[in-house]
Amino acid sequence: MNFKRILGIFLIIFIAIDVFLFVVYNRSSVTNSDTSSSSNILEEMRKDQISFSKPANDTHEGFYFSADNSSTLRQQATGLQQQSYRFDGTELVSEFKRSITVPTGKTKKTLDKVVNNPVLVAFGDSYSYSKKLSTKTEIVYVQRVASGPVYSKYGQIRFTLNSERRVVGYSQNYLSNVKLLKEKTKTISEKKALTWLYQYNELSNGAKIDWDNLAYTRLLTARGQYVFIPTWVFAVRMSGSSTTILKRVNAYTGEIIKTGSSNQSSNSNSEIFTIN
Repeated sequence: MNFKRILGIFLIIFIAIDVFLFVVYNRSSVTNSDTSSSSNILEEMRKDQISFSKPANDTHEGFYFSADNSSTLRQQATGLQQQSYRFDGTELVSEFKRSITVPTGKTKKTLDKVVNNPVLVAFGDSYSYSKKLSTKTEIVYVQRVASGPVYSKYGQIRFTLNSERRVVGYSQNYLSNVKLLKEKTKTISEKKALTWLYQYNELSNGAKIDWDNLAYTRLLTARGQYVFIPTWVFAVRMSGSSTTILKRVNAYTGEIIKTGSSNQSSNSNSEIFTIN
């Protein structure tokens, strides 16, 4: 091998390494710039007296999926005992023959036994207790689909707790015929979702974010099928208000998913997202 050929090979290797380092540097610069921008926005939020915990910068993964409230729950309900029930559309409404006492501090332990008993609740093993969505008067269990919780009335069990801490019955919706519409895809981080919520003017001065979580919420309804996507859900209390509003950010695009009265478009739906 002559000297010129060796020199040419070394020159090609040098150029390849140079290009590689340039690409790595640019990616690092973009990441650092994005991180710096998000940090600046968080600082602006603090100046506006918006209270929040330090958000994580980790990304996650999730699916698009479709499902419906078909007759599956109605068919399974024929095996229920120790209660009387009826259907309001596709929602099961049940009343226990004997009310259940829920001791203070033992809400989850007590109702887990109820939910996991197949003669008391149909498909109970598909639901898990949600402390974040529950209140003093309503205990919420959310259906889990594609390894994530569903924050939608179409996939929940709700127990009403009276002033004597007794549960007399529950309502239930069950998502069936689940179909994954897209392969598992990375989501935006909690930090990015929070900054976009602020940039879209969804957080006023003095607001407080009580908690947030990555969950599946309904994006739209098409031909009787509900379409769900990964969503960053933020529980927000506006200054001077005792009501908590659940703000939603599309965990793929960063778009704000608004709650409307009847519009079934991708940016609004009829579900009520408030906690009193």
